[in-house]
Amino acid sequence: MKKMKRMLSLAVAVAIGFVCLAQADTVEEAKNRRKERRDQVEQLIQAGKAEEGLDGYLVAKSGADVEGAKLIQAENADRKIGYAVIAKANGKTVEEVGKQAAAIIKAHAKKEK
Repeated sequence: MKKMKRMLSLAVAVAIGFVCLAQADTVEEAKNRRKERRDQVEQLIQAGKAEEGLDGYLVAKSGADVEGAKLIQAENADRKIGYAVIAKANGKTVEEVGKQAAAIIKAHAKKEK
């Protein structure tokens, strides 16, 4: 019986380790994808086809084509991955982190002007 409990505990520990490792890869991959598309996102915003929402996500504006919409969707999905990690680490919700990110993005944009 003790041996079975040890084996089960070991299996659970290994599974948790793999989940954490997979999550870390996902976060790094999301960061890398965001870096790769940063210029494209900036172009969409400067062209008036997207804007930063108050929730920390990009919002498509009229004039955004299918490719722009796909880019916005991908960017928002990767932002959500990052927000989820930050939320979990700080005992907050993803929505709270998104709103905080929106405020930071807005402040940063004002400095650039």
